[in-house]
Amino acid sequence: MLIRFLIHVVALLFVFYVIWGIRGGILWAVVLMALILGLVNAIIRPVLLILTLPVTLLTLGLFVIILNALLFGLSFAVLQGLMNVHFALGFGQILIGYLIYAIVSFVLTQLVR
Repeated sequence: MLIRFLIHVVALLFVFYVIWGIRGGILWAVVLMALILGLVNAIIRPVLLILTLPVTLLTLGLFVIILNALLFGLSFAVLQGLMNVHFALGFGQILIGYLIYAIVSFVLTQLVR
């Protein structure tokens, strides 16, 4: 469980630093973002998956990517509110950040196994 958490922290560090260009003292922000993302995925995501099931079936599952990106953006917005910092990121940047985060997390998880 700790290894999975560290994998997600590393993936978020990659997204923050390389993709979004946010630098300087971001380690605690990334750890907090990983915790927030875990809570959002555990509490809000299952409810939204059930509510959006018709759209998900209609789009053959592609809407789940959009839903996950929206939850990723929600987690980032909560992080900004908690840390009292503001970065202007549009939905496109959030979507790209989520996709890179998902790919890096998947690759690191496969390397650890």
